[in-house]
Amino acid sequence: MAVQETRSSGGNGFLYFAIGALIVAVGVLAWMFYKGETNRASEGTALERVADSVSDAADDIGDSARDAARNIPHPMPAPAPARPPATPG
Repeated sequence: MAVQETRSSGGNGFLYFAIGALIVAVGVLAWMFYKGETNRASEGTALERVADSVSDAADDIGDSARDAARNIPHPMPAPAPARPPATPG
């Protein structure tokens, strides 16, 4: 008696579809984010841009701290201590 073997595709169609969709999605996102930004060398490196941003933020914080220090009311001086009662003597 002969055994008949049948071969099926294994159901990998959905896996291939999902991987293809991910590749297309990454391509579309890359095109959207990098559209028109081919010459970035003239704008400076990313590290320089970050350093400028941090420097600007530090300046803003310093200005805010100076403004806040100017707006703090000065405390009232403490009253002089009371003199002890005079003793007859």
